[in-house]
Amino acid sequence: MTELNDRPPPEQGEPTTIAGKLQARQKLGGIVPPVLTAIFAFFMGGLVILGSGANPFDAYKGILEGAGIDWFWAHLGNTDILDLSTFNLTQTLLRTTTFAFTGLAVAFAFRCGMFNIGGQGQYTMGVVVGIWVGAYWGDALPNGLHVVVGILLAGVAGALWGGIAGILKATVGAHEVITTIMLNWIAFWFASYCFGQGGPLQNRTPGRESSPSSDSVYDNGVFIPTLWGDEGLQALHYGIFLAVAALIAFWLVMNRTTLGYEVRAVGFNPDAAKYGGISVKKNFFLAMAISGLFAGLAAAVDIFG
Repeated sequence: MTELNDRPPPEQGEPTTIAGKLQARQKLGGIVPPVLTAIFAFFMGGLVILGSGANPFDAYKGILEGAGIDWFWAHLGNTDILDLSTFNLTQTLLRTTTFAFTGLAVAFAFRCGMFNIGGQGQYTMGVVVGIWVGAYWGDALPNGLHVVVGILLAGVAGALWGGIAGILKATVGAHEVITTIMLNWIAFWFASYCFGQGGPLQNRTPGRESSPSSDSVYDNGVFIPTLWGDEGLQALHYGIFLAVAALIAFWLVMNRTTLGYEVRAVGFNPDAAKYGGISVKKNFFLAMAISGLFAGLAAAVDIFG
């Protein structure tokens, strides 16, 4: 016993148990594969470009400039290049905002062992509800509250649409890949009906009755304030901070809440989770609904942004 007490404590942060070592290795494994995959993809792409007789370095340089990465040093040059780089970078960040939400829509369900192929349909339902609120609720709400309500309801629409697949999975065992693909098409045709000729949400401006389109949310003064760039060229808006908040919320839910623990447990082994007292059916529904929520929020920031 004395010898055990005299043993020096392990270094701070060094895992001492088998479980701790496996967890550390798992965290490292979550970083290394994407990095190696990206490097390998660029290498193979470079070989293809080189085989076609072009210079891969010039091609990748064009890709980076098109994404606006040269903005970080373009201010050292002429103003024309800076303006173009600013525009390219704002467009990249706008798309990053949408992709962050839709990526979370896939990731949350995946952590529960499901494949959410229905992000398109959940996004589409968010678009329909967002335009409905933004274009037709103008007299009922002040602008600031109007945007908040529109974003929330678009997220709820996506959650409800994703929850349908979760309920079918939980009750009758219908595979979510099949049901979400089918729900994508239902959402598509529903939106086509709403905004199509004679639809309830069609833009009926005189002279445009034969044009299937929606009313404009922006014309009602309902939009997320711009953060950076030329507003006339679709500037970057504050919705990017909502995407960052969603990423943080995803991490907190997964790693610091009971819900996240249950979702991960079901994803690892539904039978073991059920044996441990976790409701597998409930988590199937919640995982798909929360995934749909993220997709609906992606639609909302696009509509109001």
